[in-house]
Amino acid sequence: MTTVTGRPAFPDPKERAALNAALHADNTETGFFDDHGNPAPWPDDIDQWTPDINKPGVSEPGEQPF
Repeated sequence: MTTVTGRPAFPDPKERAALNAALHADNTETGFFDDHGNPAPWPDDIDQWTPDINKPGVSEPGEQPF
């Protein structure tokens, strides 16, 4: 796995396939889950993901936050 600015980068598709096979064989969770909450393999499009950097909305003075 290569690194970007000192942090691990996402594995390439070939490496993801090998990691998923090893995790499946060891019954280890990847940290990803399907729509039913079951452990899932690394997504094929993980290298296209972007961080969610949305900031919380600003409320008016005296307004409830939720």
